Amino acid sequence: MKKIIHFSDTHLGYQAYDRVSAEGINAREQDVYDAFERVIDRILAIKPDVAIHSGDFFHRPSPSNRALTYGLEQLRRLGDAGIPLVLIAGNHETPKTIYNSPILRALRSLDHVYPFFGEQVEQAAFGDIVIHGVPHINDNRLLFSSLEQLEAQPGKFNILMLHTSLGKRYLMEEYGEQVFPAEFESKLAQFQYIALGHWHNCQQIDVHPCAWYSGSVERLSDTEIGSEKGFLYLDIAADHSYTVQFEAIPTRPWLRWEMNRCHELSAVEIEADLERFKQENDTQNAILSVIFNDIRTEQTLELGNLRLKQIFPEAFQIIPRRKTYNDRDFVQGIEASQFDSLDKIFADYLRSKYTENPALSERLVERAANYFQIKNQ
Repeated sequence: MKKIIHFSDTHLGYQAYDRVSAEGINAREQDVYDAFERVIDRILAIKPDVAIHSGDFFHRPSPSNRALTYGLEQLRRLGDAGIPLVLIAGNHETPKTIYNSPILRALRSLDHVYPFFGEQVEQAAFGDIVIHGVPHINDNRLLFSSLEQLEAQPGKFNILMLHTSLGKRYLMEEYGEQVFPAEFESKLAQFQYIALGHWHNCQQIDVHPCAWYSGSVERLSDTEIGSEKGFLYLDIAADHSYTVQFEAIPTRPWLRWEMNRCHELSAVEIEADLERFKQENDTQNAILSVIFNDIRTEQTLELGNLRLKQIFPEAFQIIPRRKTYNDRDFVQGIEASQFDSLDKIFADYLRSKYTENPALSERLVERAANYFQIKNQ
């Protein structure tokens, strides 16, 4: 049996919020390092024939010294153990201009590490396992030219590595991401396994049953709440049949509380529901997304950020989102024919917000009109 470990989207160097560790490191940055190290620990324990990483090893094209050093140190552990790692560039670490050198070039100095970062398909063979890597390529002409040359090797177990969305369903709404060109989808059937990166949740693709997203190793947004993080483990038999298993790793918990039609409740009733949520969930050191839908303006003052911190003092971070009832009511009340200019929409909005003080609303409308005139000149 041959063993393959597939992981992706480690995003080394990612930072968020203003929390720092005792060592002065952004706490979320450290979370990402810890998750990455846990995967490396498991690879060393499993001892696969090869490990593959499907892109976004770093979070930026020019990572910090800390992110670069940490990544090199962990990969050296694999090299010292003689475990090869093949990785492709993702959209996050690919330079946006020709004036910057690809950061994955630095990984070529490590033993048993094979980074694919050029504007072409590359291959690496390990016995009867052949890994084909298509790094992120900004220029579509070069991407198409590269994909035209993509061919599996007969009689081998062919793995294709891509950092892309197979269909628009797996877009992340971020700069530089790509949808795999539909005209080349027929080529995917040549490959026994397609190792995907970019989508942050572990998932098998319905239309391409041999294609898997391994997901990111740490949650980076609340769209990943409820999704475990880790890596995929392939066991490949001599006849090239194989099984795929997901193994989770510990990560910081991220929980979500959401209440609709808040305007129909009192602040006391909403707080009571927050307290119930706290009793039913372990919020210690967790990130909390707290979402108030259709909340009245005065309720947002009663349930401000300070009050939320008093309710959840043990939480790592609270991310409140408030959609006010007045704003929703205003937007729904606008007829389609009224969408003739942005300044008119904004003027109507100001008048709806200050119905009890029309003099103030007209002064604000006049100032806004002056601003729009300046912007349009």
